[in-house]
Amino acid sequence: MKAIFPLSILTLSILFTGCDMYVVDNDPYYPGGCHDCYCDYTPPPVPTNVHSVTGDNSVYIYWNPVSCWDLAGYDIYRGYSPTGYYDYIGSSYCASFTDWTADNGVTYYYAIASYDICGNESELSVDLVYDTPRPEGYSYALWASEYYPSDGGYDFSEYSAVSWDYPTCDFYFGHDSIGYYLNAANDYTDIMDYGLVYGFSDIDEAPESGWSIYADVEAIEGHGYVLWTADNHFATIVIRDISGERLLFDWAYQTDPGNPELKVTREKSPELIGHKTRLKGESR
Repeated sequence: MKAIFPLSILTLSILFTGCDMYVVDNDPYYPGGCHDCYCDYTPPPVPTNVHSVTGDNSVYIYWNPVSCWDLAGYDIYRGYSPTGYYDYIGSSYCASFTDWTADNGVTYYYAIASYDICGNESELSVDLVYDTPRPEGYSYALWASEYYPSDGGYDFSEYSAVSWDYPTCDFYFGHDSIGYYLNAANDYTDIMDYGLVYGFSDIDEAPESGWSIYADVEAIEGHGYVLWTADNHFATIVIRDISGERLLFDWAYQTDPGNPELKVTREKSPELIGHKTRLKGESR
């Protein structure tokens, strides 16, 4: 049966919600849709506080939920520059979206629009959100190079443990009379102790300063470390466990040369506000 709302209630809803008014026929043959609607052309509010978390061949996007009683969902748009075209890549019924089509080493820009049950879509979000996915690995093991030299080093470009003196080794793990340490594998690799972290999301990007003046730093459980490799790539590791002569760690490696991004969200500058978008299904 069709729901009937008194005019006074409808008027108050328009004044206080700022959203479209509609009357819905509760017809089971139109689930999630509207069989008999009375709509205006007012779109829902623009999503705010859009931010992202870098993944491995993926980008996780989050934003504040829009408060609007006739909200139907969100459309997600992606571009390759802050001021170029943004293409529709998908929709979400909640305030999050995972871009599983992203490729490691490619920088993407994202914007979100909300839409209501009558098909009205808001303007795109104005936060400058861009991300460069990168590979990552979990629970990798190295062994103290003093005792197991062939398994003491790690090469990010090969995603593999190597000998501490392997030509493209980036860092190696060791245990001497002073304690446990991580050592840059050559004179052209820099390393820093980032401090206590809970995961990759705590290390936004490689800092410009704070690099160790020495080739080695103390290896501490729970600490994150950032490396700037000899071939101009940035990487981070998080030490999960040190037991005897074994180091257990997680890693993330930015394959885009010179790109310091490990996980980043930035606010958009005023001169970049405004996106050009294509309609859903429109070709590039």
